[in-house]
Amino acid sequence: MNQEKQMNLSAIAQGFDEYFYNENNNLCSIVSEEGSRMTVLKDGKSYKVIIKSFDIASKKATINVSGFDFHITLREPLDRLMDKMGFLTATKHLVKEVKSPMPGLIGTIYISIGQSVLAGDKLLSLEAMKMENIIKSVGDGIVKKINVSSGVAVEKNTVLIEFE
Repeated sequence: MNQEKQMNLSAIAQGFDEYFYNENNNLCSIVSEEGSRMTVLKDGKSYKVIIKSFDIASKKATINVSGFDFHITLREPLDRLMDKMGFLTATKHLVKEVKSPMPGLIGTIYISIGQSVLAGDKLLSLEAMKMENIIKSVGDGIVKKINVSSGVAVEKNTVLIEFE
């Protein structure tokens, strides 16, 4: 087993204090861990689980139970509280414009007018302090206008891209 997967398994056991909530708000507990295999207790029933992948940042994992793959989101008590207070039920963030976070020189532009973009899509590169910074979309939208071109210097808070 590779070291990254081993670290991920340890992160599940330590980061969630042996208890976690899955995406359906069901309490689960980790009974034992041996390599990439775990025994998980859910609703009073024991399951043999193989952790296929785990991203600690998004708390998403792919597990295999009895030959079937499941994509789950692990939820800590804080996540449940935020959900209960309504913080996790917000609609998708719609982008209206993207501003330059710092002065710099526009490099590659990855999008075009009329293109649909999703949160996390690359929009353009901004060279600042001898480093290339990739500016990504923070939400979904359709590109309405590109106010810059490659090689143009911009100041902080310059509107780079506008969305419909």
